[in-house]
Amino acid sequence: MILADEPTGNLDPETSEGIMKLLIDIGQTGCSVLMATHNYTLIEKFPARIIKCENGRLFDSKN
Repeated sequence: MILADEPTGNLDPETSEGIMKLLIDIGQTGCSVLMATHNYTLIEKFPARIIKCENGRLFDSKN
């Protein structure tokens, strides 16, 4: 399992996309990848299961 807390924070867009593609490739090997981000552009560009935390509550978003 990989736990990634803001793995693309403070990176340029090209490098961010490279990191996301790497995490997706790793996830396709059977390894679980859990990533925290505030970057909604990446969420839209690389859709996956999203669990959102708001006001101390968790919500399973459908993507």
